[in-house]
Amino acid sequence: MKKKILFTLLILSVAIFHSCKSYKEIAYVQGLASGDTLALAEKYVTTINTNDALLITVSAANPEAVVAYNPPVSNTLKPEETQLSSNPSLQNYLVDPDGYIEYPSLGRIKVAGLTRFQLEQYIKKELEPYVTDPIVKVQLLTNNITVLGEVNSPGTYKIPNERLSLFEALGCAKDLTIYGRRDNILITREAADGKLVSIRVDLTSPDVFSSPGFYLQKGDVVYVEPNEYRKSNSSYNSNKQFNVSMISTIISGASVIASLIIALFVN
Repeated sequence: MKKKILFTLLILSVAIFHSCKSYKEIAYVQGLASGDTLALAEKYVTTINTNDALLITVSAANPEAVVAYNPPVSNTLKPEETQLSSNPSLQNYLVDPDGYIEYPSLGRIKVAGLTRFQLEQYIKKELEPYVTDPIVKVQLLTNNITVLGEVNSPGTYKIPNERLSLFEALGCAKDLTIYGRRDNILITREAADGKLVSIRVDLTSPDVFSSPGFYLQKGDVVYVEPNEYRKSNSSYNSNKQFNVSMISTIISGASVIASLIIALFVN
């Protein structure tokens, strides 16, 4: 009888420890102590590529001097409209397959491979003979990343600055769900030669900060895989899965306590 009780106790203990382990897998950057120094991944600088869309605006003290460099989008009437919009959008510039754009007065400009700042400085220098103290701003309209899988708000998000970290991207997607694998995030990235490169990142390890996937690049796709619990219970909805897990843990704990009491009385 005692052997059966001890065997049952062992099985229930394993079940509880397995359940607890799943909660430990939720924590990010485990094992990092206060004051630890970490090596960061190489900072990524966004450059302009073919098929990118650019918004280029030029301003100056004399607005009339820069009108030609801020052409509006061709604005035509739709059948149900009676007048043109008084606030037309500015012209966007699509980088052609050879890496060029057609810019007013300056003609064909090679922009592929340049940063926003480099293009701004180039156009400013070219306009200075015609415009006094021109201010040029270049905005990359296709500077996006996509987050999919076990996150609370999957979708495509615009990179607001020159770079975006993986943690910031997951923050945009409102963090991983309880069912997302933290130790095997997949990032797919298009390389310079057009081939697709895959990067695996472990969010539970401090090594995440030195990973080539820590700083995301334009066009990256982040995919969060489902954990084993999600896979094995795919026929249930999320609320039911969580409730079943909690109930199972409580029952297992109660069973262990009951077994301990019985063992004590038997002794």
